[in-house]
Amino acid sequence: MKKIFFFLFLLPYFVLAQTADTYIQNGNQAAGRKDYTTAITSFTKAIEINPKDANAYFYRANAYGNEHDNQDAVKDFTKTLALNPSYPNASNYRANAYANLKDYSNAIADFTNALALQANNADIYHYRANAKSNSADYSGAVQDFTHAIEIQPNNADLYEYRGVAKTNLNDNKSAITDYDIATRLKPNDADLLFYRANSKGNIQDYNGAIADYNLTLKLNPRNAKAIFYRANAKVNLKDFKGAVEDYTLAASIDHNTANLYYYMANAMSNAEQYKESIVYYDKAIAQDPQNAALYLYRGKAKLNLEDVKGAIQDFDRAIQLNPQYTEALQNRGDAKINIRDFNGALDDANAAIGIEPNDLGAIYVRGKAEVELKDTASAMTDFNFVITNHTKNEYVYLSRGSLRSKQNDNIGAGLDFDKAVELNTSNKNSYLNRGNFRLKLYDYAGAVADFKKMVEIVPQNVVGHIKLGNAMVLAGQNVNAINVFNSAIALNPKNASIYVWRGMAKSNLGNYADAINDYNTAIKLDSTSSDAYANRGNTKALMKDFTGAGKDLDIAIKLNNSDDDAFFYRANIKMRQKNYSGAVDDYNSALFANLDNIKVYAYRGLAEAMMRDTASMNADFRYSAKINPKNELTYIKRGAAKTFFSDFSGAQYDLNLAISLNSKSADAYLTRAKLKIASADRDGACMDLNKALQLGSKEAPDLIKTTCY
Repeated sequence: MKKIFFFLFLLPYFVLAQTADTYIQNGNQAAGRKDYTTAITSFTKAIEINPKDANAYFYRANAYGNEHDNQDAVKDFTKTLALNPSYPNASNYRANAYANLKDYSNAIADFTNALALQANNADIYHYRANAKSNSADYSGAVQDFTHAIEIQPNNADLYEYRGVAKTNLNDNKSAITDYDIATRLKPNDADLLFYRANSKGNIQDYNGAIADYNLTLKLNPRNAKAIFYRANAKVNLKDFKGAVEDYTLAASIDHNTANLYYYMANAMSNAEQYKESIVYYDKAIAQDPQNAALYLYRGKAKLNLEDVKGAIQDFDRAIQLNPQYTEALQNRGDAKINIRDFNGALDDANAAIGIEPNDLGAIYVRGKAEVELKDTASAMTDFNFVITNHTKNEYVYLSRGSLRSKQNDNIGAGLDFDKAVELNTSNKNSYLNRGNFRLKLYDYAGAVADFKKMVEIVPQNVVGHIKLGNAMVLAGQNVNAINVFNSAIALNPKNASIYVWRGMAKSNLGNYADAINDYNTAIKLDSTSSDAYANRGNTKALMKDFTGAGKDLDIAIKLNNSDDDAFFYRANIKMRQKNYSGAVDDYNSALFANLDNIKVYAYRGLAEAMMRDTASMNADFRYSAKINPKNELTYIKRGAAKTFFSDFSGAQYDLNLAISLNSKSADAYLTRAKLKIASADRDGACMDLNKALQLGSKEAPDLIKTTCY
């Protein structure tokens, strides 16, 4: 801000003694040379000769001021005014000395007295405004700057400093208006542009703030604060990568910028650079080892790196430093859920709630712990409370959606998952959870869309690629799935499950040899992969190597007796061998492992039909249709069973329904063709067989040879 400079005014002086006059003249000459020490000595001798001379005190006061001896300056200005209360500029200059001593109340009083003598002096309004700003009277400062502007409407500094005062009043929009005027009057002032950028940031105009910080840095490239604040603006725009770059640049210029390491670490965490963020949290902690927040956030970064033990140690330290730190208690509780210490998690959440009864984060963590402890009613109450009081937290909707899904409230679950996506379209977890839910509903196309979005958000995420490829396989998009799995392998060539799923896609396309190669690679990478053995066994069965298939499936079941697919594939081989009771046993085992496996009910229903167990058959088909009335598989198998019982009209109805549900099901057309063969509809059978062949059926070619030529 503008400062007052002391100048000597050679006022008319009529001496009582020639000697005093000589000392005054000598003093003024020394002051003109900026030899204030000599000047003070001369003025002092003049005062000794004539202690009633106001001029000598005034001149000596000026000299003291220029020597930054404001205390003695105040004394001499006070003596001047005592001798001559109307002495020109004495009040004004004493006010400045008071301001330099940070005695703003006396400074303001003197500036007020000066204005009584010089009512149209813009500088005095300016100086009094400065004193008011320094004493936090920003409203008074704005009034004085406004008076000064009325007198000097083209003074850029007045608009600039009034803008600063308005910013301190949180009137940022009006401050920006003042900064705009000042920049037109003074276009290349880096400080002015910096102030305007800060105000734009305060009203969340982060793009505007960044534009002004860029202009500031064009004029002064080494302004570390401008770079630092630009980084903060980028954080608010979720440009975490750009923020990290700016924090790094600011550190290279001035590593002492307040909280620099802390902000840099937070930006890195938000950019999911957790390992790098921990390095800077370490530096921040070295600077401030008693700061509980630093341990909290370092713990969060460790948790994201799945270092749960390290995270809990940091949360422990944060709580030790601040036992009332509810956020640390909440996060420690969340971490304990990851190590299945559900009771410990519940205790931490309740401790946080005991300190802050409406801590929504702690209530949410308590709800998650209650889900794991099977207290679903309390969990639902907690989730509902959080959502009622904070409707924009997507994670609570995801948790409630998952709970509703477990309770088979699919409508409510779907609404929750949709809401989570709506709240944050950039959160990969929202798409992951909704995609999994859609898989449960056999909405493969919807699942593919969600997992595609997840991969777009995090292109390097292997899990996203695997999920997308899996959904594509289930949706029959095997060629696309193989491309996705190829990308996943490029990201992580040591992940056995990727080769298993790629093998399944290749097997579905009839590329059995390539599929076997992928299963072999998976087994080489992970000899305990039951999925690899189970799917290799299934592919061998498709190649009619039933002996090899049986061996692989036996190994899969030995490795994991909860592998429902292994039991299912082995049951299918037994069906081919007409060992229907053995097939039913394996289907039963598959359902023990996974009660929601809809295809097992449908296949077991067909096996029971072959055993003439119509009661069990009908129960399985009814239950399969109840789980998902839009899954064509139930109607295909029920149609096949009705054909076996010569209920051709009922079979026709079921198979037509299956095709209406999925017009791309090769199995539906193939089964209907067999029905038409049984009912002597050769032309209709051939039409269905050719459609099945077009859709990729491996069985259709042999039937076409025997039926259609």
